Amino acid sequence: MKKYIPNCLSIFNLISGLIGTVLALDGQLVLAACAVFTGTIFDFLDGFLAKLLAAQSLVGKQLDSLADIITFGMVPGCMMYMLIQQYETCKYRPYAALFLVICSALRLAKFNVDDRQTHHFIGMPTPANAILIATLPMMIHRAAYPSLVHFLTQPLVLPLLTIALSYLLVSPITFIAFKVKSIGFSDNKFQYIFIVLSIILITFIKLEGVFFSICLYIFLSILYTFQKKEK
Repeated sequence: MKKYIPNCLSIFNLISGLIGTVLALDGQLVLAACAVFTGTIFDFLDGFLAKLLAAQSLVGKQLDSLADIITFGMVPGCMMYMLIQQYETCKYRPYAALFLVICSALRLAKFNVDDRQTHHFIGMPTPANAILIATLPMMIHRAAYPSLVHFLTQPLVLPLLTIALSYLLVSPITFIAFKVKSIGFSDNKFQYIFIVLSIILITFIKLEGVFFSICLYIFLSILYTFQKKEK
């Protein structure tokens, strides 16, 4: 039975995505964001248990990606579409959100056939992208930092953010991963810096800390890419 456990968790991830899609299209964006976070937990557990139980399979790999395209592609796309629609006067700008779904599908397809992505990622991982987008309606609803909310809801900010995130998904930028070969600081300084600063951010500014942690992840990954090129 143990070989079916990871696949069941992938299905729970898919269910989270399906629920999140319905909630997003119904305008319940905070609940849709919660569905993304729930799907992220299932996505982590299915991969973790597949390795722990030695239950990895080709079917499981494909099922995981198919679930991810819904939870980390379709739901963020729907959420961003609804957000842009709320704060933009141009009726065409919300369609920029479609690029998130398309680029997420391309990102996942490339990951499945790219053997280089074992200790790092090429292109922004879809869960990181989805988490960043999921924090947006929650931050706007919470309004703990009015100036940040005011900036995010200005015309063109969300559409431009959407285009930037879509590009990062399929970009050649090397994003740091946490499958490390050793625990030495010199080999994993970007990972350690990210972990320490993220803990500080989330501890002191809570939900907004999650948003800025993903922004930090993007920034550190760009630095990591330039460092690799220099070598």
